[in-house]
Amino acid sequence: MKFHHTGAILRLAGPLILSMSTITLLQVIDAVVLGHHSVSAVAAMGPSTFSVILVQGLFFGASGYAGTLVAMEFGRNNPTGVRRKTWLGILFSTWGGLAALLLAWPLGKFFFWLGHTPEVAAQEAIYFRVMVAGTILPTLSSALSGWLSGIGRTRAAFSASLISFLVNALLTPPWVLGFWGFPRWGILGAALSTLVAQTAGVLWLLWLFRSAGGFAHPEDRRHSRHEWRRFLGLAVPHGMRISTELVAWTAFLAFIGRLGTEALAASSIVFRINGLAFFPAWGLGQATGILVAQSHGAKAHQRIWRIAMEGLGIGGAWMIGFALILVLAPMPLLRMFQIDSPQTLEIAVVLMRFVAFYCLFDAGNVVLSGVLASLGDTKWVLSAFLISTGTFLLGLALLDAFAPSIWSEWSLATVFVLTTALLWLARLRHVVSGFGKTS
Repeated sequence: MKFHHTGAILRLAGPLILSMSTITLLQVIDAVVLGHHSVSAVAAMGPSTFSVILVQGLFFGASGYAGTLVAMEFGRNNPTGVRRKTWLGILFSTWGGLAALLLAWPLGKFFFWLGHTPEVAAQEAIYFRVMVAGTILPTLSSALSGWLSGIGRTRAAFSASLISFLVNALLTPPWVLGFWGFPRWGILGAALSTLVAQTAGVLWLLWLFRSAGGFAHPEDRRHSRHEWRRFLGLAVPHGMRISTELVAWTAFLAFIGRLGTEALAASSIVFRINGLAFFPAWGLGQATGILVAQSHGAKAHQRIWRIAMEGLGIGGAWMIGFALILVLAPMPLLRMFQIDSPQTLEIAVVLMRFVAFYCLFDAGNVVLSGVLASLGDTKWVLSAFLISTGTFLLGLALLDAFAPSIWSEWSLATVFVLTTALLWLARLRHVVSGFGKTS
């Protein structure tokens, strides 16, 4: 098979992978600095961060889907359509941000019901409320980055991520630890520095959009009911699928936590290591989806299957390399976490083999689900994922009740990843066959 699109995929994917990596680095910076502030702040950071992502997932995913529609309009060589679809994402993210602002305070009470110590619960609530109140920032960034990615300007999209990273790295230490004349704000400082960093990135993206003529045509901001129905019908299921996936893996860790501290610690560490493989694959999936959406918009349907398979091949090659590292040299990665418990370390080494196996199929999950979304198949993807996730959670509940074991529950998670990837592959083949081309 000739690789006609591999170069284009890699050119788009490079900046997107770097953008995803800066998100990971931002979280690392916050965790390291908070570690110098207090143990309770570090403990509060994990649950509150995941809860923020869980709440923002719907708004973030839906506003970012505007980038897929932008790519289609770009493929049609329709600059007016590009602007109008971008404005759909901007307006949705604005309304979603206002809704999250109203929900931030009442939802923050949830942390006081978890049974955590009062000090930890109070800090969890502070971080959660501040970050959720600022939801408009990451959702606007998602919409505008989607615009840049949709027209192939992924380097410009990365520049916004880089600006946010640099601002956050500059502000977090003094605002958390209290030097250079600033108060010692602790976890509040970490939240505020993140919001200021996100603001800097959004302002840069808005400037780029304005420079490209995005504000020059007021009529682009007025949309018919039909346009809104179509956008919401595609974007909301996409955002809901992201939220559903977060719920699934949160529940998985909750079940693992019932098996003991060592099992939970080992699983949490392995998930962090898995992120090193996942984020590059995610950037690759976005790049593949952009090319597919552009081809779909241009009605060049004969390219779609080939683009998808080349993207899957690149992702598979990356995952194979990472899997070999996990199996052949797990200790260097595990030593980064300074694990004191021999039992935790022993469990983590074995879990790395599970991750090595399911990584081979996770590339399919990321790339193929992104391609299906780019073809507008978001409702079917959500429905299928709800069924597969429900089955996964039911299986976890049965194992927890009758045969609780970290090995059985991780085996089920591996089967879940494998079957979902095969499901997306079968669906993509069916969708593409409707265009009359599968090669």
